[in-house]
Amino acid sequence: MKRFLVAVAALCATGGYALADDAAVDAKLVADQVRNQGLTCQDPVSATRDEAESKPELPVYVLTCADASYSVKVVPDQAWVITKQ
Repeated sequence: MKRFLVAVAALCATGGYALADDAAVDAKLVADQVRNQGLTCQDPVSATRDEAESKPELPVYVLTCADASYSVKVVPDQAWVITKQ
């Protein structure tokens, strides 16, 4: 939980762009946000940037979990847009 709060604080402090420059990010960080928004993610495996769907200020990641996969759009100052794949 502490790690999640630190990650959220980092996102808020940078306007939500903390993940924008990373091609591969910490899957646990993205999974924590997915869970926080009410979805399941057992054992996060990877989170990689979807270059085709991403825009410079709106990165999109594909989160792969043991039980599901999600497309996750990081929207600054709002809830992330999460779509189950």
